Amino acid sequence: MTILTPVSKKFLEADKIACIIPTLNEQSTVTEVVRKAKLFTRQVIVVDGWSEDGTSIVASEAGAEVILQDGKGKGMALRKVFRNINSDIYVIIDGDATYDVMEMENIIQPILEGEAEMVIGSRLKGTMEEDSISTINKIGNRFFNFLINFFFNGEITDSQSGFRAISRKAVENMNLSSNGFEIETEMTIKALKQGLKVKEVPITYRRRRGSSSKLNSFNAGSKILKTIIVHLW
Repeated sequence: MTILTPVSKKFLEADKIACIIPTLNEQSTVTEVVRKAKLFTRQVIVVDGWSEDGTSIVASEAGAEVILQDGKGKGMALRKVFRNINSDIYVIIDGDATYDVMEMENIIQPILEGEAEMVIGSRLKGTMEEDSISTINKIGNRFFNFLINFFFNGEITDSQSGFRAISRKAVENMNLSSNGFEIETEMTIKALKQGLKVKEVPITYRRRRGSSSKLNSFNAGSKILKTIIVHLW
């Protein structure tokens, strides 16, 4: 059972923080994610990809603002929020409860302190529950980390993490264009290319509960690789 710890006064005083939760058929877990996110910010936004299981309804009942995304894909969902919701800081976390929402303060603190413009929650630096990531996804993540660090002079350990925070200024400078899961790769590469301050913090990662993963490893991997190659040029 998660113990709810006091949130720092400085965190609560930052009144322009938006927590973005992209969802697709996450009815069984999104309520938990929304309610915990509400402990940190009043602005909790669920961007739903037209779920068929009542995700939008339970998310709204839990206190989230629900937006139906245009098109399909995580990138499309995030870009819609960036265009339409004006906040100083965006926190991105998946709606499947694999990431620990109670670690949000650790994710956003470096931006509040002026130490970073994007903070990535690193599963590899933190704790991963057994079998929370498949072997093929672990290999792919490490391979993409290597390419990104080699070509873009980074020191990233988890470029594919779906738990991160980013400042409004950084988002405006990135001109994001990805539609799918490769959005994390694009954000990471553009932050490094633009010389933004990027920091990683260790996080906890758990096995999925409820619905099955929407990630097609081959399709997502090919799009991530394409994104890296495109930005080399």
